[in-house]
Amino acid sequence: MRHSFLLLLLACLFSCSHDTHTVPETFPFHLADGNSTQLKAAQRYGLERTLRDRSQVSDVTHRLVKIANCRYYRVDRLGHSVPYLTPEASDLLEIIGREFQKALKKSKLGTYRIIVTSVLRTEEDVRNLMKKNGNAVKKSTHQYATTFDITYSRFDHVSGRAATQKQLKYLLGKVLSELRDKGRCYVMHEEKQPCFHITSRK
Repeated sequence: MRHSFLLLLLACLFSCSHDTHTVPETFPFHLADGNSTQLKAAQRYGLERTLRDRSQVSDVTHRLVKIANCRYYRVDRLGHSVPYLTPEASDLLEIIGREFQKALKKSKLGTYRIIVTSVLRTEEDVRNLMKKNGNAVKKSTHQYATTFDITYSRFDHVSGRAATQKQLKYLLGKVLSELRDKGRCYVMHEEKQPCFHITSRK
């Protein structure tokens, strides 16, 4: 009886050890597509012209997709942008969120949503942001509706086993690196503002 109990205990421990997939907390991915590179893609695939201010947004919404909270991502409170993307960029955002959740599931972690912190900006938005954010540039890819930022310092925990911020950043970075290698997007790993700056290449 005692022998059977020990065998059962060992089997349980062996099984449990294989249920836990260790996710690294280091960040090995080189994601450094600069503004000039991303700007070329934004101008090619995005809006033909930039918008002077918020009053002109309604002129282009028929060509864009309004993004809102869904199962794959949460849209943060937007201070210097409005929640619109080209259809292709909107699709890319959903793919990132979906692939991120697949990676979490594969790693035996709970469900998290990525958080979008910046989307389409007008010229006025860019000017106002440049007064506060050292990363902001006058010729911003955000002005063409092809670009969005995803923070890596915060994630929306929906359910299940918790993960560390570093583990979540690693898995998101891995997803972005793979999509970048497939030619789907350009990515800049920003550090002053903790986010991934992403531009669609379609």
